[in-house]
Amino acid sequence: MAISNERKTEFEGAKDPITFAVIYNRLLTINREMGITMINTSISPIFAEVHDFSCAICDWENRIVSQVDGVPSHTASAMESVRAIARYFGDDINPGDVFVLNDPYNGGTHLQDVTIMKPVFFEERLQFFAINRAHHGDVGGMEPGSYCPTATELFHEGIRIPPVRIYKNEKPIQDVVDMIRINTRMPDDLWVDVKAQIASCRVGEKRILEMMEKYGERKTRETIEDIHMYAENRMRDEITKLPDGVYHGHSILDSDGLSDDPIDIKVTITIDGDEALVDFVGSSPQVTGPSNSPIANTETCVYVAFLTTVTTPDIPHNEGVYRPIKITAPAGSVVNSEFPAPVAYCTLDTACAILEACWMAMADILPDRVPAGWNRWNGPTITGVDPRNEAFYVMFGFNGFGGAGASKGEDGRHYIGDGIDLGGLIAPNIETNEVDYPHITEFNEFDTDSCGAGEFRGGCGAKYKIKYYDEAQTDMVMFGDGRINPPYALFGGKPGSLNMAYINEGTDKEELLKSKGAVSLPNGGSFSTYPSGGGGWGDPKKRSAEKVRLDVKNGYISRQAANDVYGVSLTDELEINVESTAQLRS
Repeated sequence: MAISNERKTEFEGAKDPITFAVIYNRLLTINREMGITMINTSISPIFAEVHDFSCAICDWENRIVSQVDGVPSHTASAMESVRAIARYFGDDINPGDVFVLNDPYNGGTHLQDVTIMKPVFFEERLQFFAINRAHHGDVGGMEPGSYCPTATELFHEGIRIPPVRIYKNEKPIQDVVDMIRINTRMPDDLWVDVKAQIASCRVGEKRILEMMEKYGERKTRETIEDIHMYAENRMRDEITKLPDGVYHGHSILDSDGLSDDPIDIKVTITIDGDEALVDFVGSSPQVTGPSNSPIANTETCVYVAFLTTVTTPDIPHNEGVYRPIKITAPAGSVVNSEFPAPVAYCTLDTACAILEACWMAMADILPDRVPAGWNRWNGPTITGVDPRNEAFYVMFGFNGFGGAGASKGEDGRHYIGDGIDLGGLIAPNIETNEVDYPHITEFNEFDTDSCGAGEFRGGCGAKYKIKYYDEAQTDMVMFGDGRINPPYALFGGKPGSLNMAYINEGTDKEELLKSKGAVSLPNGGSFSTYPSGGGGWGDPKKRSAEKVRLDVKNGYISRQAANDVYGVSLTDELEINVESTAQLRS
């Protein structure tokens, strides 16, 4: 076998590229091991199966230095939680401490995302924070699951946890623990899952200390500075390649659920040399309902937009990569809401809209990288009492995932979920779901023609229907969007389908659900969801006729769509009728 003389030059420019590569990749491995610990020690399906949590490491200056295991909606906001702890406690941060926070107006996103942070000391100096941010099933509030479509202030949505010490000398501070537990509907589940987060952070601490024992404080800190600088230089180099100018993006949320008024997300991205200025002037004022976004959430969405288009996936995800991106958002707007505005939807619908507005702004200057629109969330939270054990439960309808938008040279992925999570959430096993919750699954399969047509087509959504067998009442809360505005298309493609959801479909009690709202089903009933597919990229009639034929064969599109939209005529045996196709496409 021939031996290549080429060597990897990825980290050239660092003072010590070998140590740089080893420490950087070791940090990523520590992140992954923290995530494995969380999966193996948590009890709620939202963590053990769906993976709705993220692990990260911040350094001594509260800068995120490593995050690889988790969902993109947590990418940068975790370090804002650490900064809130540093501001509040100052020098009163000690070995054996563990801190907790979920306040959207002090480093958090929405109340369900509870952040656990453990300081890591080496040679009596604070060196790092190990972080685990996780979306809990219930943190109190007006509705089980803590998504309340009628909320008009943050107090309606659940317990608000400011910077708090929850462990001291490696032992829980019981009065703090009890104060948090008593404000939730599932106190035992929440506490077990919080302890899983703490275990995750302890694994991070142990592995970081092993690394520092090997390399020492000075070498480790020098290398961390190199990692930040390397990421910053990489981002600046990529921004410099873009043409200087002013670029605009505009996305729309259907409503906040309390009125029918659409919500505008407007962004202006100015490329100036090696920096990007991102300004949200013109976006709607903060709204009455829970569609508001605190600034930490908005900043994360912007960073995700740049990380997915301007750079390549191998760039470190740390504070350095964010430095060339300057973000401004009017205070009191829907993208920089002020207390006490409710924010429960911010990490889903609003986050998707912010990300999409940024993608749209960059579509013309990065047509080879910017994707068409992805599916937005389509709910619901389902709660009730399980007749098998008389236990209260909260279930999230994760199996109704939609499709991704297409991009140049790439069809969108099927059944992958909303844009801001980029496939980071995992659909739970249907059989496990039926064991955990009182329902039967009737179908979960690709939804034909949900995908936006294009030279490169969007991914399909997966329709999903379950029938409840609760003997009493089942309550549902829908939180989603995309009922009016489908996933956008690019460069002549077609948009994806609209989100649709029903209760008691196919019966005389059938009801089309609003994208945001609460509904109760006495004595069982059914829920079915038809999530949108992703938008298409490019003229559908430029798509390979053979790819269209295979899409029909696989059930992604219908023969009618192949004929009418793609201009491909198929025989009853699903062979291409070359002559008729040529006529259709001419």
